[in-house]
Amino acid sequence: MKRKWQIGLASLFTGYYAVSYYAFKRMTRGKRKTPEMLLAPYTDEDRTFYHDVPFEHVSIQSRDAYRLYGRIYRNEGSTKWIVFVHGYTASHSFMAPHLAMFHRLGFNLLAVDLRSHGESEGVYASYGYHEKIDMIDWVDWLRENETVETVGLHGVSMGAATVLQTTPLTEVDFTIAECPFDDMKQLMRYQLKELHHIPAELFLPGINYFLWSRAGFTMNQVQPKKAVTETTTPILFVHGSKDDFVPTWMSVEMNALNRTNDIKLIDGAEHTDCIIKDAPGYEEAVTHFLYRHGLGPQSSQGVHVSP
Repeated sequence: MKRKWQIGLASLFTGYYAVSYYAFKRMTRGKRKTPEMLLAPYTDEDRTFYHDVPFEHVSIQSRDAYRLYGRIYRNEGSTKWIVFVHGYTASHSFMAPHLAMFHRLGFNLLAVDLRSHGESEGVYASYGYHEKIDMIDWVDWLRENETVETVGLHGVSMGAATVLQTTPLTEVDFTIAECPFDDMKQLMRYQLKELHHIPAELFLPGINYFLWSRAGFTMNQVQPKKAVTETTTPILFVHGSKDDFVPTWMSVEMNALNRTNDIKLIDGAEHTDCIIKDAPGYEEAVTHFLYRHGLGPQSSQGVHVSP
């Protein structure tokens, strides 16, 4: 009988370990998408902008020695900049329609690959915990190497959570967060329970153990909602009304924390497809937000690329 109990307990432990590790791996080392996959849903105009408008390759080194990649598109004569941050398993190419929109609005563009994504080095995604430090360094790099009158951050999904966590820690003029989550533990609890029908409270400690031991952070250290309360920088939240991957109410609640913030809910949009569902509405919301905070777009005067 004792032997059976030992075998049973060992099986339970092995099963718990396996499920927890599998969830951790899916959360941090999921298969990355290719640029072709990311660009496929977009219009010919947006794909043409991404491929054909002249750009520059740039890179910095993270504080823990990873090479991080970025791509710059210039607007001649403009001193307004915006830094774009993609979501989990994507890369800077995912931001093609956002790049084209802000180029029309007269901004210089810096689109980065987060650590462990695209052409950047790294092993794990950390949902903004390590990435926020990388973003501070990207903003510092811009200010040291370019003429910067205005600089903003724009992120989607995990990228949105990253820019929200970055905002209180560096000097930026505005932030745009598309479909961000408010708290990593709350998001994982929701996704495990509602989307995967897994008892979240049972497995969260196991997942958290692997996050801590392998990736160097815990869910409790990733709290975009807390970061929103620590900044007076104006934030525009954009979220799809039918987003069931990162629930819409997360943006609604974060927006309500500060009256300087704005929110645009895109009717019928699901996770990360707001600009596909309603590009004119998206651009109108962005333009209104920028003018409201004295950051109104300046007209594009063409493209300039340094030799």
